[in-house]
Amino acid sequence: MALPNQEYLKTKVMTASPEMLTLMLWDGAIRFSEQGKEAILRKDIEGSYKALLRAQRIVMELNSGLRHDVDKDLCGKLAALYNFIYRRLVDANVSKNAQFVDDALEIMRHQRETWVLLMDKLTKEKAAGAQEMVAANADAVASAEEAAAATAPVNAPASSGGPRRAYPAFAVRPAAHAGVATLSVQG
Repeated sequence: MALPNQEYLKTKVMTASPEMLTLMLWDGAIRFSEQGKEAILRKDIEGSYKALLRAQRIVMELNSGLRHDVDKDLCGKLAALYNFIYRRLVDANVSKNAQFVDDALEIMRHQRETWVLLMDKLTKEKAAGAQEMVAANADAVASAEEAAAATAPVNAPASSGGPRRAYPAFAVRPAAHAGVATLSVQG
């Protein structure tokens, strides 16, 4: 049976956007690298091996997720950077040198910060696009209401005492009920 914390993490991963998944990968790589460094300093060989191996796998996952068909030049540069990070983590794992982990962590923290800035920019662009869409929809509704008002027949007073809104002429057609001519609304 899965623990509640594992279920929460599984749900978080399954419902995250691709941008958020990448941020989660950076957070994991940083966390495991820090754990590996702490284990190296404690002389915990097995603990450092396991933590740094997890960080290495995450970095390789980030590398394999690059889409070279979108921007070959940018992806080439990022792949070189990810390979450097990976190599530093491997070197730290083999030599048990905490300085190698620090080298990798410096770059990973910078990449994470850059990714957060990019996500903020994308969020602002999406919000601006949504505001433009809302404004365009409001303009379209206003134009439709003006057109409907211009083509609507004169309102006759309703029996309830207040003015009744008539349907625009293009929305009403005669209905055929056993030879009786009545009006119905098209839907």
